[in-house]
Formats: sequence, structure tokens, C-alpha cells
Amino acid sequence: MSKLLIVSFDALSSAEWEDIQPRFPNIAAFAKSASVTLDARSVFPTNTYPVHCSVATGRPPREHGVLGNTEPFPSLDPRWIVDESAIKAKTIWQAAAEAGLTSAAVLWPCTCGSRYIRWNVPETHIRRGENQILANLRAGGKILQARLMLKYGGLLDGVRQPALDNFVTACAADILRGKRPDLTMVHLTCYDLIRHHNPYGSPELQTAYASLDRSLGILLEAAGKDTAVIVFSDHAQLDVHTIVIPNDILVGMGLMGRGANGFEPGESGCFVECCGGSAFFHAGALNDEDTARVRAAIAGSEGFGRFLTEEETLESGRAQLPFGFSAKLGYCYDNVQSGERGNHGYPADMPDYCVFYAVRGEGFKPGARRGGSLLDVAPIAAGILGIDMFG
Repeated sequence: MSKLLIVSFDALSSAEWEDIQPRFPNIAAFAKSASVTLDARSVFPTNTYPVHCSVATGRPPREHGVLGNTEPFPSLDPRWIVDESAIKAKTIWQAAAEAGLTSAAVLWPCTCGSRYIRWNVPETHIRRGENQILANLRAGGKILQARLMLKYGGLLDGVRQPALDNFVTACAADILRGKRPDLTMVHLTCYDLIRHHNPYGSPELQTAYASLDRSLGILLEAAGKDTAVIVFSDHAQLDVHTIVIPNDILVGMGLMGRGANGFEPGESGCFVECCGGSAFFHAGALNDEDTARVRAAIAGSEGFGRFLTEEETLESGRAQLPFGFSAKLGYCYDNVQSGERGNHGYPADMPDYCVFYAVRGEGFKPGARRGGSLLDVAPIAAGILGIDMFG
């Protein structure tokens, strides 16, 4: 058994991982010493919370139950799925606790209220009128978070980046040095946030790359040479020039309404759940004839790419819905015109959309291969920790 550090580079594609290595020393040194899997497949839908739960469980969304970042109904103030109780499969940190090992997590998705993580700084998302600090204190380790906030809170600038990742990195390094957990999980979101607002190749992305490199160097030093390390990306992002609001189609058909707080369900209760590069139609009590009308209207709408396959809807945990669909390159689906320039949530077979994972530790031979899946990460992590997740 070895101690293990898992670091998530949110939204960094496999191609970008390869591209930035020569320019960033900590990433370059780690890649040279690690067993790297390039062009790996993510899980569908390719959004942060479902993917991180798949990495944590080794299961697709249909099995672990976290199907999206937020609850599906199209609200202007959506409720994020942040609680550990939403995960319906065994997690790596649950298996570690059952084996008598200790875990720590900093900004890891779906860890609020965890029963198994001893040192927990969870990722929370507040709604209008809520207080971020109070939300975190309720959801994680109160004494730990209060101490870390007093010590490193000056690094924060709200939730702006790269200040947030600087804070996350400082907290994680503090826990690694002071507590020496058997398992430590760190979620770095700088690149994802900046990429949402900037197309590929923008100068602003250099700030994000440099932040990831700096964070990785600090975390590796704090973890020590005897700790095994896994670095992975959850999904890539694709450039966006147009945001399409498919629920406006339902409004135009008289099946939904619009109010001060966003879309309002019609008599049938139907709506479209938007997941960025893909979307899903919830028919409610709509009859088959009207469902067919909606399908035809969606197929003829701007930015429509294709309907999702049976395998994709099954993997996503939405096999009971009439249909799902994906956007063309350059388009994405949302409920507001947010001005985003990059997004994810597309089918995993989109071009230039692969991810990576890299493992450094005893028994892992340095080098690179292509293929594989993010579902590989949980079994690898369990093997490093010497625990049984899958019976």
C-alpha cells in the first residue's frame, strides 16, 4: 500500500496536455516520470460532476446516479448536486475508510456532508441569498476550514481564478504536510473557468496553464516522493460561437411558459434539460404525437447536430426519456445567453475531445500510450491503496 494523491485538471484536453509540457517545468517533469494514457475516453455526459463521480467509483453515470452538474429543470438559479448522498455507488474514499485508511478532499465534487472523508473542504455552490463561507462550514470540516480560511483566506478573490486555485492548492498542501492522509483528492478548476470565457489559443489561457503548473509543483512537493500520484482531466472543451436555448422552442409551441424566474412548466410538465453540448427531452405527460412534433422541431433547429444513440442515453442514465440530442461544433445548449466561448457536455466521440490520465508510483513504468477510459482510474487508485472497491 502507498499513499495516493489524485489531482483533477478540470477541462484540459489530451492534446493540450501534450502541447503545454515543453513550456511548463512541473508538468514536464511529472509527465516524464509517469505512465501517461493519452486520448482516453471520458464518460457521457461529459460534464464535471458526472465525470468526477465516475472517476471516484469506476462506474458510469447510470450506475452512480449523478447525471448532471445541477438538477434538470431549466431554472435561472439551478440547484447544484453537491451532496455525497447523491452518489449511489461505492466511492474510493468510502472504500478507503472501510479499510481503516484516512482521506482528504479539497473542492472535490459531491463531497458535501461526507461520512467518510476526515479532512474535507468540499465544493459548494450557493444560491441567491446564501453565504459561501457558511455553506462550506455546514458541508465540511468546520474546525479545519476555519483554520485554513484564517491562514490562507487572503489568497481568495471571491471565486475568481487563478486566486481560487491558489487557495485550494495552499489548503491541500497544508493538509498533505500536516495530516498525511492515505488518500488526498484535489480539484483544480482554473483552466475550466477561464476556458469557458475564451476560445482555444487565447492568451488568457496561458494564465491557466501556468496556474496548473504551479499548483502541481506545490502539491507534489507537499506530498513527498513516496506518495503515488494520479493526474487526470475530466473532459475537454470545444469552442462555441452560438448558444441555443431549446426550451424557447417549447415556449413557441405553447408547451411551456416564461416567467420572472425563468421557464415555467406547461400543463404536460415537459421541458428540455440542457447539458452544454447535449440536451435531453423530458416529456412529462406529453402524448406520443406531441413528442414527435417536438422531436421534429428540435431536428430542424439551429445548431442541431444529431440525436443521441441508445448507448449514449443508457450511459447517461436517461434511457427512460424519449430522446436526447447533441449540438454541432460551434454550438451549445443553455437556458440563458451567457456569452460563453467554450463548453463541454458533448458526446465523447467528438473530434479533439479526448482526455488523459497519468500515474506516477511504484510499479508504473514511465511512458505514454493511447486509448483507455476514465473508468480505469478508480481500479488503479484502489490497487495503489491496497483496497477492494468492487468485491
